[in-house]
Amino acid sequence: MLPKKASFRGRDRRPQTARPAARKRMSGTPAAKVVVDRLGPLHAEIVVVGRELLRGQLRDGNASWIAGELTRRGALVHRVTIVDDLERSIMNAVGEARERGVHLIVTTGGLGPAQDDRTLAGLAEALRLPLVISPPARDMVEAAYRVLKDTRVVGTAGLNASRQKMCLLPVGAEAIPNPAGVAPGMILRLTGGAAVVSVPGRPEESKAVFEAALLRLRDLFPCAPRRSASSKPDLGRIGHAPGPRPADGGVPRRLGEVHPPAARRKDPIRVTLQFLRRDPERGRHARRGSAAPPPRLGGSR
Repeated sequence: MLPKKASFRGRDRRPQTARPAARKRMSGTPAAKVVVDRLGPLHAEIVVVGRELLRGQLRDGNASWIAGELTRRGALVHRVTIVDDLERSIMNAVGEARERGVHLIVTTGGLGPAQDDRTLAGLAEALRLPLVISPPARDMVEAAYRVLKDTRVVGTAGLNASRQKMCLLPVGAEAIPNPAGVAPGMILRLTGGAAVVSVPGRPEESKAVFEAALLRLRDLFPCAPRRSASSKPDLGRIGHAPGPRPADGGVPRRLGEVHPPAARRKDPIRVTLQFLRRDPERGRHARRGSAAPPPRLGGSR
């Protein structure tokens, strides 16, 4: 019997059988799987789409930046998955994330006009939602091509089959403008309170679209964006201890991390503390640089 996999909702996935599951008909209404607890953490996963990444031809920088932005807002990012440009690969990755009960799935890449840009098709299969022409997305694509025609990047501004492909979104999705490119992003609110966000793969487009999406998803996050106590933004406060010493206490959950150097064990230990806005007293101590009693840190990694 196959071992069970943990779920954030306390449910276990059914073991896979040898017989492949029949493809379900798209109904236009996704099944309810999660209900967001806005008093607790927001569980998130990131799905990166791109064959070039799997072959080592490109290096992904979107996932780390997106994970950092989610973490700043109190989300817990549990997994980053890189998949091929195949529709079934994308469908499986999104479907498995849904089965794990995460509240937010972010996909990057695969929104362009090329035939191998299959992210939304795979997403629609995973959620059992048909793809339909989105009038707002069509307006965004047409406006982008008019600008490209005026600047003589393209010869015509009309929509052909490839360009019209970028206007197809799962039914019920909201198009997100892409000021740095052509392909719109997408937000899809799911039954039960979860959401899926899709952004383009080019870093400048991914950042612009994701920042716009975050403004529309503020109700999902349990915390406001965290303010850093360090001079560097969003890195937390960094302190140093004289050297590695045994500690008998435990670390409060997700409060601090210890990274002792591996090669020279006598070097100082770097301690990074991150505070959420809901802990104002400890944040005031960090901003003043006062000698507030630090949490006891146990173990080393």
